[in-house]
Amino acid sequence: MKKNAIIVAFEGIDGCGKSTQAKKFYKYLKAQGFDALFFKEPGTTELGKKLRRILLSKKDDKISPLSELFLYLAARNELVNQFIIPAVKEKKIIVLDRFIDSTLAYQGYGRGISLDLIEIAHRIILKGLKPDITFLIDASPITLRKVVNKNPDRLEKSIKFQKKVRKGYIAIARKEPERVKIIRRKSKEKTFASIKKCWQKFLYEHRTNSGIFSKGSF
Repeated sequence: MKKNAIIVAFEGIDGCGKSTQAKKFYKYLKAQGFDALFFKEPGTTELGKKLRRILLSKKDDKISPLSELFLYLAARNELVNQFIIPAVKEKKIIVLDRFIDSTLAYQGYGRGISLDLIEIAHRIILKGLKPDITFLIDASPITLRKVVNKNPDRLEKSIKFQKKVRKGYIAIARKEPERVKIIRRKSKEKTFASIKKCWQKFLYEHRTNSGIFSKGSF
C-alpha cells in the first residue's frame, strides 16, 4: 500500500527525550526539502486528544489494563484512518511520536496483556501499514527519574513498571533489528547526531532498493 511513502516512529520510556528528538527530526526533514508530516500519539485527532487527557491524567484514576489497551487502540484507529492513510497515498514521510511499539511495550510487556491480542488488533487497524524505521531512544528509568515531571502522569509513576516497558522495547528491537534502531540517550545534540546518521544510511538503502534518487520524491 505504501508505494514509497515512509513511516518513521520514535519510541522510548517516559523521560527519554523521544518527543524532543521526533520534533527535531521533523524540522530537519522540512529543512532538507522533504514533504513530511508530524503526528503525536495519542492525540492529533479530536477523539485522540480527548483520550489522551484520560489516559495520561495526573489523577490517580483506575483504568483496567484491557480498558487502557482499547482506548489506545481507538485513538490509533482514528489517526490511521483520518491522517496516516491519506498521507501514505500522497507519498509523504510520516513522523510519529509513539506508535505500535508503545502499545506492545506498555500494555503488552508492561501490563501483561497478550502480545498476540495486540498483534491481531494491529492487523485490523493498520491495514498492512507498519513503520519503515523506528528510533528507540534508550535509557535507564532510574537515570530518567529526575527528568520526569514532579507531578507524573499515571504511566510515569512506577519505576518498576518503566523497567518492564524498557525490557519490552529491547525485546522488540532484538526481534526486528532491521526496523528498530536502538539510539542510546546522550545529550540532545549527540542523540540527534546518532539518529541522523542512522537515517541517512536507511534513506540511501531505501532509495537504492526503490530506484529513487531525487530528494523529496517518495
